[in-house]
Amino acid sequence: MTAIYLDHQATTPTDSRVLEAMLPWMSRPANPHAIHSFGQDAAEAVETARQQIAGLVGADARQVFFTGGATEAANIAIRSLPAGSRVLASPIEHACVTETLASMGNSLDIAYAEIDGEGLLDADAIADQAVGFDAVVAMAVNNEIGTVQPMPEIGSACRLVGAALLTDITQAAGRIPVDLRAWDAQAAWLSSHKIYGPQGIGALVWRDTRPPQPLSTGGGQEHGVRPGTVATALAVGFGKACELAAAEMERDSRHAAALAERFLDAIRREHPDVVVNGSAERRIPHNLNLAFEGADADHLMALLPGLAISTGSACSAGAIGTSRVLMAITSEAIAASSIRVGFGRSSTIQEVDQAAEMISEVVRGLTAGALKKVG
Repeated sequence: MTAIYLDHQATTPTDSRVLEAMLPWMSRPANPHAIHSFGQDAAEAVETARQQIAGLVGADARQVFFTGGATEAANIAIRSLPAGSRVLASPIEHACVTETLASMGNSLDIAYAEIDGEGLLDADAIADQAVGFDAVVAMAVNNEIGTVQPMPEIGSACRLVGAALLTDITQAAGRIPVDLRAWDAQAAWLSSHKIYGPQGIGALVWRDTRPPQPLSTGGGQEHGVRPGTVATALAVGFGKACELAAAEMERDSRHAAALAERFLDAIRREHPDVVVNGSAERRIPHNLNLAFEGADADHLMALLPGLAISTGSACSAGAIGTSRVLMAITSEAIAASSIRVGFGRSSTIQEVDQAAEMISEVVRGLTAGALKKVG
């Protein structure tokens, strides 16, 4: 049986058009920091990519700094906050934010915002709670439950109280319109491989007047923010992926919405009590986080070797314990029985139908077994 890939929040397959754009730069000397013609050609290609990334997220090209991924970019942004800063963070941030904040507990004063049962922040509550804070950290789209935060309103709340807005747009870019200018975000970060680009490259978008602080030293590349040679082929691929995402966002969203509706309808016919974690309305259609109470999620996945889905963030796959994001919005029983299904550009109706049938069959077995034990 051919494996079915429905884990597009973890990573996306590289689009063939992206690969085509990259290939010429993978077989030629292409150091964009060299002053000869080879280097100048590479530098031009990198700057084009920078413009393509900026165009997707509503920023200026000069504000885009290439990094090894969103995790590195988030670290740079958060570690650039001045010592003593008061930081208000969403409680359902990605681990690259929560763990970085935790590691800086001695230099930052950290508090967490209130969140409702759908995983949504309230902008009015942010305006009240963020008084006296220097920064607010809020991801635009949650990687586990697909919740879309009211970023324009959160940006206005931050502006009202004079707090800098830092936002993770890794799951938002290419899936919803992102406009960092309109949101008045001081910093944002994203990864190429979440939007059909190559792995190994991401970007920090830094719109603050203060310069960001590098994590390492060793060269003046990226204006000293990220020393080391920029990988031209990866940058070109990242840029191309952003160009395609901007052009095809609406089509991709309609495709994902149709697949998600079909999949959920099929699941509900067999399991009407299935729980959709997160907001029913304010979510990206590419993500369904479902709970089958009584069916252990890890056991369920083990019985589906031909289906690529997940129980949450791939970055936390080795962690012990139930999802921190789900525990913030629901019960432990629901969290322990939840799986994440992610639809992508290349997902098909046939794959979705087969996946729904496979999951339904395994859940029937697991829940029947659980009822038998209780009886």
